Amino acid sequence: MVDWFNQNKSTKSSVTEPIDRSGVIRVIGDRNSGKTAYMASLAYWPNANASSPVQTVTPLNDDTNQLVDNAQNILEQGLQLEPTDLNTSVDDIRDYTLSIVLKGQFSWKTPKVNLQPQLVRLNISCKDYAGEFFSDLLHRNGDALLGDYLEDCVRATGIMFLADGTSHQKDSQYSSGLDKFLIALDRTDISSSQRRIAFVMTKCEQSELWVNRHEPRELAQARFPQTFRKLQAWQQTGGGQVDYFTTSAFGVLGSKYPEPNSVRIKRDRGGTSSCIKDPKRWRPFGLVAPIYWLCTGERHKELDKD
Repeated sequence: MVDWFNQNKSTKSSVTEPIDRSGVIRVIGDRNSGKTAYMASLAYWPNANASSPVQTVTPLNDDTNQLVDNAQNILEQGLQLEPTDLNTSVDDIRDYTLSIVLKGQFSWKTPKVNLQPQLVRLNISCKDYAGEFFSDLLHRNGDALLGDYLEDCVRATGIMFLADGTSHQKDSQYSSGLDKFLIALDRTDISSSQRRIAFVMTKCEQSELWVNRHEPRELAQARFPQTFRKLQAWQQTGGGQVDYFTTSAFGVLGSKYPEPNSVRIKRDRGGTSSCIKDPKRWRPFGLVAPIYWLCTGERHKELDKD
Protein backbone atom coordinates (compact mmCIF):
# COMPACT_ATOMS: atom_id res chain seq x y z
CA MET A 1 0.00 0.00 0.00
CA VAL A 2 1.30 3.47 -0.87
CA ASP A 3 2.26 5.56 2.16
CA TRP A 4 0.95 8.81 0.80
CA PHE A 5 1.49 10.82 3.99
CA ASN A 6 5.16 10.00 4.51
CA GLN A 7 6.47 9.06 1.08
CA ASN A 8 9.56 11.04 -0.01
CA LYS A 9 9.47 13.49 2.89
CA SER A 10 13.26 13.37 3.09
CA THR A 11 13.92 13.20 -0.65
CA LYS A 12 15.98 16.05 -2.00
CA SER A 13 14.50 17.30 -5.26
CA SER A 14 15.63 19.56 -8.06
CA VAL A 15 14.38 20.72 -11.43
CA THR A 16 15.49 17.45 -13.02
CA GLU A 17 14.30 15.26 -10.15
CA PRO A 18 10.53 15.69 -9.75
CA ILE A 19 8.92 15.24 -6.37
CA ASP A 20 6.91 12.03 -6.60
CA ARG A 21 3.47 11.94 -4.99
CA SER A 22 1.77 8.63 -5.69
CA GLY A 23 -1.82 7.68 -5.04
CA VAL A 24 -4.11 4.70 -5.49
CA ILE A 25 -7.52 6.18 -6.24
CA ARG A 26 -10.95 4.61 -6.60
CA VAL A 27 -13.55 6.48 -8.67
CA ILE A 28 -17.16 5.99 -7.60
CA GLY A 29 -20.39 7.53 -8.88
CA ASP A 30 -23.55 6.49 -10.70
CA ARG A 31 -23.74 5.68 -14.41
CA ASN A 32 -24.50 9.28 -15.42
CA SER A 33 -21.89 10.91 -13.20
CA GLY A 34 -19.42 11.51 -16.04
CA LYS A 35 -16.72 9.07 -14.92
CA THR A 36 -15.85 7.96 -18.46
CA ALA A 37 -15.78 11.51 -19.85
CA TYR A 38 -13.65 12.68 -16.91
CA MET A 39 -11.07 9.91 -17.30
CA ALA A 40 -11.04 10.11 -21.12
CA SER A 41 -10.48 13.87 -21.14
CA LEU A 42 -7.80 13.60 -18.44
CA ALA A 43 -5.93 10.86 -20.30
CA TYR A 44 -6.24 12.60 -23.69
CA TRP A 45 -5.47 16.08 -22.29
CA PRO A 46 -6.67 18.05 -25.34
CA ASN A 47 -5.59 21.59 -26.27
CA ALA A 48 -3.77 22.17 -23.01
CA ASN A 49 -3.56 25.82 -22.04
CA ALA A 50 0.02 27.07 -22.38
CA SER A 51 -0.30 28.69 -18.95
CA SER A 52 -1.55 25.48 -17.35
CA PRO A 53 0.58 24.19 -14.46
CA VAL A 54 0.24 20.71 -15.99
CA GLN A 55 3.23 19.87 -18.16
CA THR A 56 2.35 16.35 -19.31
CA VAL A 57 -0.19 13.59 -18.79
CA THR A 58 1.23 10.20 -19.77
CA PRO A 59 -0.69 6.89 -19.90
CA LEU A 60 1.24 4.03 -18.32
CA ASN A 61 -0.75 0.87 -19.08
CA ASP A 62 -2.86 -0.79 -21.77
CA ASP A 63 -6.21 0.22 -20.24
CA THR A 64 -5.18 3.87 -20.31
CA ASN A 65 -3.76 3.66 -23.84
CA GLN A 66 -7.08 2.22 -24.99
CA LEU A 67 -8.88 5.09 -23.27
CA VAL A 68 -6.69 7.62 -25.10
CA ASP A 69 -7.33 5.87 -28.42
CA ASN A 70 -11.07 6.07 -27.84
CA ALA A 71 -11.20 9.46 -26.12
CA GLN A 72 -11.88 11.58 -29.19
CA ASN A 73 -14.78 9.40 -30.29
CA ILE A 74 -16.13 9.15 -26.75
CA LEU A 75 -16.23 12.89 -26.24
CA GLU A 76 -16.90 14.19 -29.74
CA GLN A 77 -19.71 11.76 -30.50
CA GLY A 78 -21.02 11.20 -27.00
CA LEU A 79 -20.08 7.52 -27.20
CA GLN A 80 -19.42 5.46 -24.10
CA LEU A 81 -16.91 2.76 -23.36
CA GLU A 82 -18.49 -0.57 -22.62
CA PRO A 83 -19.86 -0.09 -19.08
CA THR A 84 -18.14 -1.86 -16.23
CA ASP A 85 -20.27 -4.84 -15.24
CA LEU A 86 -20.79 -5.05 -11.49
CA ASN A 87 -20.29 -8.81 -11.83
CA THR A 88 -16.73 -8.16 -12.97
CA SER A 89 -14.16 -9.17 -10.38
CA VAL A 90 -12.09 -6.43 -8.78
CA ASP A 91 -8.94 -7.72 -10.50
CA ASP A 92 -10.56 -7.43 -13.95
CA ILE A 93 -11.91 -3.86 -13.63
CA ARG A 94 -10.26 -1.35 -15.93
CA ASP A 95 -7.38 0.28 -14.09
CA TYR A 96 -6.26 3.61 -15.54
CA THR A 97 -2.66 4.42 -14.61
CA LEU A 98 -1.28 7.87 -15.36
CA SER A 99 1.77 9.97 -14.67
CA ILE A 100 0.93 13.68 -14.38
CA VAL A 101 3.88 16.08 -14.26
CA LEU A 102 3.32 19.61 -13.02
CA LYS A 103 5.58 22.37 -14.27
CA GLY A 104 8.43 23.71 -12.20
CA GLN A 105 7.37 25.72 -9.19
CA PHE A 106 8.74 26.70 -5.83
CA SER A 107 8.80 23.96 -3.25
CA TRP A 108 5.25 22.72 -2.67
CA LYS A 109 5.71 22.74 1.13
CA THR A 110 8.39 25.32 1.91
CA PRO A 111 8.51 28.04 -0.77
CA LYS A 112 10.74 30.32 1.33
CA VAL A 113 13.31 27.64 2.10
CA ASN A 114 13.89 26.14 -1.34
CA LEU A 115 14.18 28.69 -4.12
CA GLN A 116 14.69 26.11 -6.88
CA PRO A 117 11.58 25.54 -9.00
CA GLN A 118 10.53 21.90 -8.64
CA LEU A 119 8.54 19.58 -10.83
CA VAL A 120 5.87 17.50 -9.13
CA ARG A 121 4.94 14.12 -10.57
CA LEU A 122 1.62 12.53 -9.61
CA ASN A 123 1.62 8.80 -10.27
CA ILE A 124 -1.94 7.55 -9.95
CA SER A 125 -3.91 4.36 -10.42
CA CYS A 126 -7.68 4.85 -10.84
CA LYS A 127 -10.15 1.97 -10.96
CA ASP A 128 -13.50 2.78 -12.54
CA TYR A 129 -16.26 0.96 -10.64
CA ALA A 130 -19.61 0.08 -12.18
CA GLY A 131 -22.23 2.81 -12.23
CA GLU A 132 -24.63 0.66 -10.21
CA PHE A 133 -22.16 0.42 -7.32
CA PHE A 134 -24.01 2.93 -5.14
CA SER A 135 -27.53 1.72 -5.88
CA ASP A 136 -26.50 -1.89 -5.30
CA LEU A 137 -25.05 -0.96 -1.93
CA LEU A 138 -28.62 -0.01 -0.98
CA HIS A 139 -30.28 -3.14 -2.29
CA ARG A 140 -27.76 -6.02 -2.35
CA ASN A 141 -26.71 -6.50 1.27
CA GLY A 142 -24.16 -9.23 1.81
CA ASP A 143 -23.19 -9.53 -1.85
CA ALA A 144 -19.74 -11.13 -2.12
CA LEU A 145 -18.59 -9.01 -5.06
CA LEU A 146 -19.63 -5.82 -3.33
CA GLY A 147 -17.56 -7.01 -0.38
CA ASP A 148 -14.57 -7.43 -2.68
CA TYR A 149 -15.08 -3.92 -4.02
CA LEU A 150 -15.16 -2.50 -0.51
CA GLU A 151 -11.97 -4.31 0.44
CA ASP A 152 -10.37 -2.84 -2.68
CA CYS A 153 -11.49 0.63 -1.57
CA VAL A 154 -9.83 0.04 1.79
CA ARG A 155 -6.52 -0.55 0.01
CA ALA A 156 -6.90 2.74 -1.87
CA THR A 157 -5.34 5.92 -0.54
CA GLY A 158 -8.12 8.15 -1.81
CA ILE A 159 -11.71 8.02 -3.01
CA MET A 160 -13.01 10.27 -5.78
CA PHE A 161 -16.81 10.53 -5.60
CA LEU A 162 -18.06 11.96 -8.90
CA ALA A 163 -21.52 13.48 -9.13
CA ASP A 164 -23.13 15.15 -12.15
CA GLY A 165 -23.55 18.71 -10.91
CA THR A 166 -26.96 18.93 -12.60
CA SER A 167 -28.28 15.78 -10.86
CA HIS A 168 -29.10 17.53 -7.59
CA GLN A 169 -32.55 15.92 -7.51
CA LYS A 170 -30.76 12.67 -6.67
CA ASP A 171 -29.19 14.17 -3.55
CA SER A 172 -31.10 11.90 -1.15
CA GLN A 173 -30.09 8.82 -3.16
CA TYR A 174 -26.44 9.88 -3.14
CA SER A 175 -26.62 10.56 0.59
CA SER A 176 -28.13 7.15 1.35
CA GLY A 177 -25.61 5.34 -0.84
CA LEU A 178 -22.75 7.28 0.68
CA ASP A 179 -23.98 6.45 4.18
CA LYS A 180 -24.00 2.74 3.39
CA PHE A 181 -20.61 3.02 1.70
CA LEU A 182 -18.94 4.79 4.64
CA ILE A 183 -20.39 2.36 7.18
CA ALA A 184 -19.29 -0.64 5.10
CA LEU A 185 -15.85 0.91 4.55
CA ASP A 186 -15.43 1.42 8.30
CA ARG A 187 -16.43 -2.17 9.06
CA THR A 188 -14.12 -3.53 6.37
CA ASP A 189 -11.07 -1.50 7.38
CA ILE A 190 -9.67 -3.23 10.48
CA SER A 191 -6.79 -0.74 10.63
CA SER A 192 -9.18 2.24 10.79
CA SER A 193 -6.74 4.23 8.68
CA GLN A 194 -7.77 7.75 7.74
CA ARG A 195 -8.35 8.49 4.09
CA ARG A 196 -9.35 11.35 1.82
CA ILE A 197 -12.59 11.67 -0.11
CA ALA A 198 -12.86 14.22 -2.92
CA PHE A 199 -16.46 15.14 -3.80
CA VAL A 200 -16.17 16.15 -7.45
CA MET A 201 -19.03 17.85 -9.30
CA THR A 202 -18.76 17.15 -13.02
CA LYS A 203 -20.28 18.81 -16.11
CA CYS A 204 -19.61 22.26 -14.70
CA GLU A 205 -19.55 23.78 -18.20
CA GLN A 206 -23.31 24.09 -17.67
CA SER A 207 -24.10 27.76 -17.05
CA GLU A 208 -25.69 27.37 -13.61
CA LEU A 209 -22.58 25.57 -12.41
CA TRP A 210 -19.89 27.50 -14.30
CA VAL A 211 -20.66 30.78 -12.54
CA ASN A 212 -19.94 29.10 -9.18
CA ARG A 213 -17.00 26.92 -10.24
CA HIS A 214 -14.54 28.72 -7.94
CA GLU A 215 -16.69 28.06 -4.86
CA PRO A 216 -16.96 24.27 -4.91
CA ARG A 217 -17.70 23.84 -1.21
CA GLU A 218 -20.54 26.35 -1.30
CA LEU A 219 -21.85 24.84 -4.55
CA ALA A 220 -21.85 21.33 -3.07
CA GLN A 221 -23.65 22.54 0.04
CA ALA A 222 -26.31 24.32 -2.02
CA ARG A 223 -26.96 21.60 -4.60
CA PHE A 224 -26.30 18.45 -2.58
CA PRO A 225 -27.12 19.46 1.02
CA GLN A 226 -27.81 15.95 2.35
CA THR A 227 -24.65 14.51 0.79
CA PHE A 228 -22.65 17.49 2.02
CA ARG A 229 -23.87 17.01 5.60
CA LYS A 230 -23.06 13.30 5.44
CA LEU A 231 -19.50 13.99 4.32
CA GLN A 232 -18.99 16.71 6.91
CA ALA A 233 -20.26 14.45 9.69
CA TRP A 234 -17.90 11.68 8.56
CA GLN A 235 -14.97 14.11 8.68
CA GLN A 236 -15.94 15.53 12.07
CA THR A 237 -16.13 12.07 13.61
CA GLY A 238 -12.57 11.30 12.51
CA GLY A 239 -13.27 9.23 9.41
CA GLY A 240 -10.84 11.23 7.29
CA GLN A 241 -10.53 14.38 5.20
CA VAL A 242 -13.05 15.75 2.70
CA ASP A 243 -12.72 18.47 0.09
CA TYR A 244 -14.85 19.69 -2.81
CA PHE A 245 -14.09 20.28 -6.49
CA THR A 246 -15.73 21.38 -9.74
CA THR A 247 -14.68 19.95 -13.11
CA SER A 248 -15.65 19.99 -16.76
CA ALA A 249 -14.50 17.48 -19.37
CA PHE A 250 -15.44 19.97 -22.12
CA GLY A 251 -14.91 23.51 -20.85
CA VAL A 252 -16.60 26.60 -22.27
CA LEU A 253 -16.42 28.81 -25.36
CA GLY A 254 -15.68 32.50 -24.81
CA SER A 255 -14.67 34.39 -21.69
CA LYS A 256 -16.88 37.48 -21.33
CA TYR A 257 -20.00 35.60 -22.42
CA PRO A 258 -19.10 31.93 -21.91
CA GLU A 259 -21.28 29.12 -23.17
CA PRO A 260 -20.81 25.37 -22.73
CA ASN A 261 -18.50 23.80 -25.29
CA SER A 262 -20.95 20.94 -25.50
CA VAL A 263 -24.12 19.86 -27.25
CA ARG A 264 -26.78 18.52 -24.92
CA ILE A 265 -27.99 15.05 -25.86
CA LYS A 266 -30.50 14.75 -23.05
CA ARG A 267 -31.26 16.14 -19.64
CA ASP A 268 -33.52 14.68 -16.97
CA ARG A 269 -33.66 14.03 -13.25
CA GLY A 270 -30.54 11.88 -13.57
CA GLY A 271 -28.45 14.72 -14.97
CA THR A 272 -27.10 15.84 -18.33
CA SER A 273 -25.61 13.89 -21.24
CA SER A 274 -23.55 15.86 -23.76
CA CYS A 275 -20.89 15.64 -26.44
CA ILE A 276 -18.20 18.14 -27.41
CA LYS A 277 -19.29 21.08 -29.60
CA ASP A 278 -15.96 22.44 -30.90
CA PRO A 279 -13.04 19.99 -30.57
CA LYS A 280 -10.57 22.63 -31.76
CA ARG A 281 -11.35 24.70 -28.66
CA TRP A 282 -11.75 21.76 -26.32
CA ARG A 283 -10.21 22.81 -23.00
CA PRO A 284 -11.18 20.87 -19.85
CA PHE A 285 -11.39 22.52 -16.46
CA GLY A 286 -10.32 21.34 -13.01
CA LEU A 287 -9.46 17.72 -13.86
CA VAL A 288 -6.14 17.49 -12.00
CA ALA A 289 -7.04 19.54 -8.91
CA PRO A 290 -8.80 16.71 -7.01
CA ILE A 291 -6.04 14.24 -7.90
CA TYR A 292 -3.38 16.61 -6.55
CA TRP A 293 -5.32 17.01 -3.31
CA LEU A 294 -5.87 13.26 -2.94
CA CYS A 295 -2.14 12.65 -3.40
CA THR A 296 -0.81 15.50 -1.24
CA GLY A 297 -3.56 16.79 1.05
CA GLU A 298 -2.88 20.30 -0.30
CA ARG A 299 -4.84 22.54 -2.68
CA HIS A 300 -2.88 23.77 -5.70
CA LYS A 301 -4.14 27.28 -6.42
CA GLU A 302 -3.08 27.24 -10.06
CA LEU A 303 -4.93 23.97 -10.71
CA ASP A 304 -8.11 25.53 -9.32
CA LYS A 305 -7.95 28.32 -11.92
CA ASP A 306 -9.47 28.20 -15.41
